[in-house]
Amino acid sequence: MTEELRLWSIGESGDVEPLKPLQQIPTELELEELLVRHPDMLEPGLKLVGRQTPTQAGWLDLLAVDKDGRLVVYELKRGSLVKEAVTQVLAYASDLDAMTTTQLAAHIADRSGNYGIEGIDDFDHWYGHNFGGDDLSHLLPPRMVLVGLGVDPAAERIARFISGGPVDISVITFHGFARDGERLLARQLEVEPGTKPKRQRRTVSTAERRAALREYLATEEYEAMFDQVHADIKGHLPKQGCWEQPGSTGIGFQLTEPDDSTAWKTYFGVYAGYLGPGTYSVSILPQAIHWGGDAFEGLGESVALRDWPHGGYVLSFKSSDEWDGLRPAVLEFVNAVMRNRSASGEVGT
Repeated sequence: MTEELRLWSIGESGDVEPLKPLQQIPTELELEELLVRHPDMLEPGLKLVGRQTPTQAGWLDLLAVDKDGRLVVYELKRGSLVKEAVTQVLAYASDLDAMTTTQLAAHIADRSGNYGIEGIDDFDHWYGHNFGGDDLSHLLPPRMVLVGLGVDPAAERIARFISGGPVDISVITFHGFARDGERLLARQLEVEPGTKPKRQRRTVSTAERRAALREYLATEEYEAMFDQVHADIKGHLPKQGCWEQPGSTGIGFQLTEPDDSTAWKTYFGVYAGYLGPGTYSVSILPQAIHWGGDAFEGLGESVALRDWPHGGYVLSFKSSDEWDGLRPAVLEFVNAVMRNRSASGEVGT
């Protein structure tokens, strides 16, 4: 086991004063807040994608993707880590590892945007933009990291034993000290990440996701209404520079940006059943609101909008008659977005 870390304050005269160790910070929430604001305290290049994310085993503290595109599950403790923490992080990671890449992408995106974590509307696109590819198999199996103020011998021994095999688990301890009302933290890597090669998983293609969506729509008898709304909105989008991103319950419309043909942003989405059985919805994402300008205020005066959990707003309806009532205002707004983009120099419309 690593020896206890000690710090001394050295004065200008050369006097040495030992700093008093902190046995714990007031709450796990305080440690969480600190690491959410400063994820580089955990490791460089880390991108947090979830906080208090639900799994079948419970709510995991922090979920991230490291600089290599690998999923990382963090279990935090305000005091010293004990062996039960090892069990917890293994349970969370095993639940995520049992998912297909499509399920995992939806799981992360649907639960992002809370507690100071960036909202991710389309995880496939987000991953490709940040890590230079769309092969989500690189996410799994997840790495696991235990974080606390110290670690007891049993927990460290178990973590070292596990990390020597095919499972990638590591332990980070923050040693806390107090001086004149100031709290200091020193980071120490107790158990290093494993170096075993991870298994590769087959990535589900866009065509397969589209086929799965069509099967879902047919099974739930959503096809006719979904196709009508989808065609209405698509008919007012540019024929070039527009990409459809199928998901489990609908399709997002992504467009290239006027000043960057390599940047794709989701503007609108059409969904069936996402907000409840028999309910259809059209999402209006922040990029569409940005380009819509004053027209968005007009849309809000014409239709009932509510917050969309992935950012922006959403309107919902349950019948063709309801859509017919909403359709003019929605398509007027879509046209306004396209006009404003064109005026800024957008090509291919």
